[in-house]
Amino acid sequence: MSRPPIPWWHEKRPICVFLFFSTPLLLIACAANRVAVPSPGPAAPADVETSAAPVAAPLIPTGVSAVEGNKLVKVIWTPSAAATSYNIYYATSSSVSKKDGIKIAGIPGGNYTVRRLKNKTPYYFAVTAVNAGGESEDSPWAMATPLARAPKPGLVRIPAGPFRMGDNLDQTSYAVPVHTVDLDEFSIERYETMYALWKEVYDWAIANGYSFDNAGSNGSFGKGNHLPVVMIGWYDSVKWLNARSEKEDRTPVYYVDDAHTNVYRTGCIDLTNARVKWEANGYRLPTEAEWEKAARGGLEGKRYPWGDELGAGHANDNMGSAVPVGIYPANGYGLYDMAGNVFEWVWDWGSERQAYDWAVDGAKNPRGPDSSDTGTRIRRGGGYAYGSHQFKCSGRMFRAPTYTAPYFGFRSARNKR
Repeated sequence: MSRPPIPWWHEKRPICVFLFFSTPLLLIACAANRVAVPSPGPAAPADVETSAAPVAAPLIPTGVSAVEGNKLVKVIWTPSAAATSYNIYYATSSSVSKKDGIKIAGIPGGNYTVRRLKNKTPYYFAVTAVNAGGESEDSPWAMATPLARAPKPGLVRIPAGPFRMGDNLDQTSYAVPVHTVDLDEFSIERYETMYALWKEVYDWAIANGYSFDNAGSNGSFGKGNHLPVVMIGWYDSVKWLNARSEKEDRTPVYYVDDAHTNVYRTGCIDLTNARVKWEANGYRLPTEAEWEKAARGGLEGKRYPWGDELGAGHANDNMGSAVPVGIYPANGYGLYDMAGNVFEWVWDWGSERQAYDWAVDGAKNPRGPDSSDTGTRIRRGGGYAYGSHQFKCSGRMFRAPTYTAPYFGFRSARNKR
C-alpha cells in the first residue's frame, strides 16, 4: 500500500524567506526547516564604521620678540594652544614669510636661538605653530640686529676751529655761497637719539610739567632694539632736550622769554636766538654749522662724510625703514649715521630761497637767521626714504617745525664739558 505524500511543510528542503522591511534593505535568510529573522535593534559596535574628527591647525603664535647677541638672535614667543612644534622663518627684509624666509622647523618650545648670523645686519623673524592639522599663518615679524656689543649713548668732542661750510661741487643752489665758519669746541652724540633714551626722558618729562605734540616712535615700525626715535617734530625735540637737561640737573638751554626765566616746557613756540641760553651746560640741538662740521669728520671739501664717491655700504638709504644705530662705519670723528638712516633736526631757521645769502664769511659760531620766509626749520643728513643725493654733508631740507615722519629724528649737542 503506498504512503500518502508528505505535506510540503514536513519536507526537509531549504526554505528561502524574503523579508521586506520599511527600509531599503533586503534581507534574505535561508535555513533548513526554519527561518532566521534578524533583530531590528542597533548593530553591534564592531559592525559600525567610524572616523575621527579632523584636527584644526593651531593659532598664530603671539608675543614674538627678538633679542640680539654676538652673531646670534634669540627669538621668543608665547606658545599656541594645541601646537606640537613651531617653525621660524627669517630674512633680511621685513617682507619675511614662510613663502620666502629661511626655515628652521620642528622647534619644541617658546624660544629658539638662531646662530651663525652676520653682525650689523638687520634680520626679521616670523614664527608659525604646527600640529597634525597643519601650520598656522605667519606671526607678525620681530627684528633684531646681531652685534658684538650694544650701542650706548655718549657724546663726542668736536675740536674748535674754522671749516668751509657749503658745497659748490654740484651747483646746488641752497648750499652756496661756500663760506668759512669758526666754531668753538662742542660735543655731539655719537648716535642718533635712540628710542629707549627718548622714552626714559619723555616719561620723566610728562611727570614733571612737560607736554609734547608727539610721543615718538621706536623706529619706522615701532618695534626693534637700538632704533632711533622718529615721528617727532622740532618743538618736541627742543622740549625733550630741556627735559633731559633738568633730569640730569643741568641748566636748560631754551626759554620762552629773552630774560631766560621761564623754561620752555609746553606748547609750540617759535623760539629766537635771544631765547636760547647758549652758554648753559644743558643739552640742545646742534646749530646747522656745528652739524655740518661734525658730519664732515675732519675732511675738507668732500661730498660725503667718507669722501667724494658714494660707493656702497656707507649708509642706510635703501633698507625701507630706519635700522639700529651704529651699523654703518663711523666718520673721522667717530660719529655714526651722519648720512642716511634718518634725517636730523638742527636749530636753524632756513629755506631753499634764503640759501646762505645771510651768511658772513669767517663768522664766529653762527646760529642762522631769526626766521625763514617759509616758516621752516632745517633738517640734515638724509634718510632711508629720500635717496643718496641727500647724503652730502652740505645737504639741506626744509620743513615746518611741526612736521613728523618715520625717517625724522635728531641728536643731542652740548657745549664744551
